[in-house]
Amino acid sequence: MKEIFKESIFSHLPRPRFTRFRNLKIFDWMNQNAPGKIVVNLGSGAATFDQYLSEKVKAINLDIESSKPHLHVVADAHFLPFKDGSVDIVYSIAVLEHVKRPWVVAEEIHRVLCPGGHVVLELPFLNIIHDKYDYFRFTDKGIRSLFNEDAFDVVLSQVGSGGGSFLSVFFLFYFKQFLPTKYIKALWLIVMAYPSSLFKFLDVLTRDPEELRITANSFSFIGKKR
Repeated sequence: MKEIFKESIFSHLPRPRFTRFRNLKIFDWMNQNAPGKIVVNLGSGAATFDQYLSEKVKAINLDIESSKPHLHVVADAHFLPFKDGSVDIVYSIAVLEHVKRPWVVAEEIHRVLCPGGHVVLELPFLNIIHDKYDYFRFTDKGIRSLFNEDAFDVVLSQVGSGGGSFLSVFFLFYFKQFLPTKYIKALWLIVMAYPSSLFKFLDVLTRDPEELRITANSFSFIGKKR
């Protein structure tokens, strides 16, 4: 019974599907443009976001951990095992915050993309530390600094998920720290995961795009290689 109360298990509770109110434009773009293309899913992980992709999108799933499901290539994103100009789309969701040198990964993405190829990203801005390999956070301008105007044209830059999604997670973990035992902490996460997720609906009430931007949980970006 002790196993079910491990923090490593309950650390994933604040991230079920219902805690996200997402802007799905990057996934719509993938479903329209990725079928039939050579697509690398960079940091495919546990396939958390694959629910948004059509079955027609056939990706090469790449991750550094060999235990991940549906994996095709085990590799470090700093050293992509693809030839120059050999990939049409690099698709990567919530990954570059977990690499030690995201600017190097950005250079690798540029290298493997063919001219006119696309990088499709979503990266966190406001977020709790959610992994032992969690290094960076990104504004929309921060993403643009990685994939700059000398190398990429902007196809899409937007808020991926709003501050309500951040509040959903922050509320759970902030108040969890005041609870006395790991069993009560675990119960708190179970009982409050759904109620706290309702914060996401506050984003619907935000009418000013700039206000939504400055409190964003994540940003999405699509760039086209020049």
